[in-house]
Amino acid sequence: MDASEDTLVVLTALPLERRAVRRLLEGLERVDQAGTVFERGRLPGTSWTVYLAATGPGNDSAAVITERAINFVRPQAVFFVGIAGSLKLDVSPGDVVVASEVYAYHGGKESTGGFKGRPRSWETTHHLQQVAMHVDSVDDWRGRLREMERDATQVHFKPIAAGDLVLDAPAGSPSRVLLDQNFNDAVAVEMEGAGFANAATKAGVPFLLVRGISDMANGTKQSTDGAGMQEAGAQHAALFLAEVIAQFKPANADLRPKSAASEEPADELIWQPLDQPASVAWYRDIVPSSAYTSGPSLLEVHLAPVLMTSKVTATRMRELADELVSLGRAAGFFSNTEHVEAHDSAEMTMASVVDRHGRSAGLAITRSGQRSAWEALPQPGIASVLDEEHTQERITALLSLLEAVEVPTASAFAPAVGIEKPMMVMIGRLSTVDPNRATLSHRGNNPVRTDPDEAVAAAMLVGRTSELAQELTVRLILAFRGSSH
Repeated sequence: MDASEDTLVVLTALPLERRAVRRLLEGLERVDQAGTVFERGRLPGTSWTVYLAATGPGNDSAAVITERAINFVRPQAVFFVGIAGSLKLDVSPGDVVVASEVYAYHGGKESTGGFKGRPRSWETTHHLQQVAMHVDSVDDWRGRLREMERDATQVHFKPIAAGDLVLDAPAGSPSRVLLDQNFNDAVAVEMEGAGFANAATKAGVPFLLVRGISDMANGTKQSTDGAGMQEAGAQHAALFLAEVIAQFKPANADLRPKSAASEEPADELIWQPLDQPASVAWYRDIVPSSAYTSGPSLLEVHLAPVLMTSKVTATRMRELADELVSLGRAAGFFSNTEHVEAHDSAEMTMASVVDRHGRSAGLAITRSGQRSAWEALPQPGIASVLDEEHTQERITALLSLLEAVEVPTASAFAPAVGIEKPMMVMIGRLSTVDPNRATLSHRGNNPVRTDPDEAVAAAMLVGRTSELAQELTVRLILAFRGSSH
């Protein structure tokens, strides 16, 4: 992406929030990146190109998609917009809250002495707050509201609390007491702001969070939702944000992320040596022992996380079982007709297929954040063939598939590849080799593996899958030849 373009990212959590924003854009076109569907359009009357995407609910998902969007678009600013519940009587449904600060309110320690909060917080970008305050004072944006809503809709510049659950409980409930005692100045509560703010802060990109109030978070959510306040809150927030974007001055160098404003992309991948090889769960660690005692020779690819900030939640691990199957089918990794088995546990989720015809393929995610894929090497005769060009193509495809899985992203990954059951594998070109008559170059059956003793920054992987695959292919072939002697 050309960082000199006037580009912004707008993220939402829910479909109705996304619809509220996309109605304000023109010339929309779909742009897919690593499994995330963006819509790119122009905000009328401005020079801004806006990339719009939905993160889904939750701070973890918001953090992942925010980081992915920043790496892909290299925007001059990133915004999160949508609905929230009110925590204060003077902040009413339909009002707009611009977050001056975002609290992650579920952090803390529970002990015999009670709950002791260990909050984390992020201040939104000062300049964007100033632009929002200017929009509020000029007040032109209200002209796009319905006449009956113009005087009643207020804008608040206050902190917002972000947690891991939908809050709809009356005063006196544990969550409300926690918020009142530890985050008393927060005026609204939602589920994505902390992940969004954390990712944007780490990336050094200006960011702002705008929420429309849809309910009072006090047990009356069902009735206010039924009255259409979710749609109204989303619309009010989107209209206010559109005016903020219109008033935001483009191409201000001190507001652009350093990597986009002052650095050219590296000509090649930068490998970072590790003090010791990264821990990798290989194919034999992932599947039951009975599965790898027979069957075809396999190519396995892994992205082992380095400096992972958080593990995949148990809830997310369960959700991934079906998602891995769907992702595999959508990419053609699994066919639409074959039976794919999905298994999930506290430590690993896997989707795989093994049939009597020698077909073997699988995807797995561990709770530590490792991403793994494997498939059978081509076997045109009695032996499987390790063809350099074909292997590079397959590693590229498998890496792209793994990058598309939506789980928390580490700051860096140690890539690793290997061959399982290599005894009946030979090196050659698929187009010329005769595996029925060839002499096999490998006689042992211990797995061939590359040492994961170097890491690559997660941000550098975007758009460089083929380059990474080329390096891994050469390392694999060298390891295979070395183990043959």
